[in-house]
Amino acid sequence: MPNEQDQPKTVKTDDASGRGTVAGFKVPFPGRMQPYTEEEINVVVEVMRNAEAQTQGAYLRQFEADLKAYIGANHAFAANNCTNALTLASILCRVGPGDEVIIPGYTFCATAIPFGKTGAKIVWADMDRDGWLADPNDIERKITERTKVIVVTHLLGMPANMPAIMAIAEEHGLLVVEDCAQCPGGSIDGKKVGSFGDFGCFSFHGAKNKTTLGEGGALTVRSDEDAALVPGLRHYGARPYPPGRERYWVPCMGNVDIDIEGVWPNNFTVGEAQCALGSVALKDLDRTNDTLIAQAMKYRAAFADIPGLSFQKIPEGYRHVFHTFVMHFDGSAFGKDRNDLLDILINEYKLRCIAQYYPLYHYPLFQKLGAGEHACPVLDEWWNNSFSLPWYVGHSDETIDYVISAVRAAVATLKSE
Repeated sequence: MPNEQDQPKTVKTDDASGRGTVAGFKVPFPGRMQPYTEEEINVVVEVMRNAEAQTQGAYLRQFEADLKAYIGANHAFAANNCTNALTLASILCRVGPGDEVIIPGYTFCATAIPFGKTGAKIVWADMDRDGWLADPNDIERKITERTKVIVVTHLLGMPANMPAIMAIAEEHGLLVVEDCAQCPGGSIDGKKVGSFGDFGCFSFHGAKNKTTLGEGGALTVRSDEDAALVPGLRHYGARPYPPGRERYWVPCMGNVDIDIEGVWPNNFTVGEAQCALGSVALKDLDRTNDTLIAQAMKYRAAFADIPGLSFQKIPEGYRHVFHTFVMHFDGSAFGKDRNDLLDILINEYKLRCIAQYYPLYHYPLFQKLGAGEHACPVLDEWWNNSFSLPWYVGHSDETIDYVISAVRAAVATLKSE
């Protein structure tokens, strides 16, 4: 039976993602991926007690330096969440009505919304059949003279095929935005996601591999010119007056100006406590990812001989950090599908399995806002039989064994019916 240490203590029933403990499940899908360490807790308390500024201070500068070093980026900026990091990227890409942006059809809605808000047309990229991420060949097929940006999502913890996508972008003169929300620490031949494209966007939401008190994000930037615009765009257009004023208070303490003609600034800043926590969490990120990888490999080995179950193909040199554990079930050989399998896993074995990320073009939001048109046959065929097992950093051996036995027994039941 699952170990009680795996169980979050608070029952939550109102999370549209399917996360959060729900009464009656032996293995829930937690709303937070792991508990905080004592070092993480202590640094937040230290900031609460001692930091003079609660935002835009020394801890922000340290966190950004740590992010830049860890990712291998030219520039890194903290933000209050990944959605607003993506919003900053969409502004810096200078897209608007008449432009086209290619975005994976299979991703979280926050990947697409900031670009849709610019008035640009969203063109949905189909899925690669083996890797379950945006297909570079389909991306290239959908490039037109109006295409300006390719947005790539490193979904489920798996890096997208960045060498191929960057080659396509370079050939066609396009900008590339990496959505790295689910793949912090993922890499290809040692080069980390967020350092390939023109911009990289990260999330430190509570459901991610590392969190900064439930929310948080970051933007990486390649060019020096774009990086110089981020502080003002992120924080009201605020900046100091030039030094050397006769009276430091005349005309007032600080200036407010524009960074990009016609673009209003925002407030996407993040608190000092979150930044301090982020610096500590980065030191532990690789260990966390190693734990998730080890768990995933146990499942993949245990399910390798089960007919109908399949997993993402991981190319050599790719570090898949398993933000979640998604499988595909094809029971057509014995007349069954994903829903038949989940009926047993959920109702009989009490596993809180979920189906994630309906293709975005099927959601009312995108259909009502003119982004329902699509040509993604691989994704449409694949999605109906995909699902996620309950996932948490450091599931006990007992819980893992219980999940393995439940999946094996459920498939055996379906085959015998």
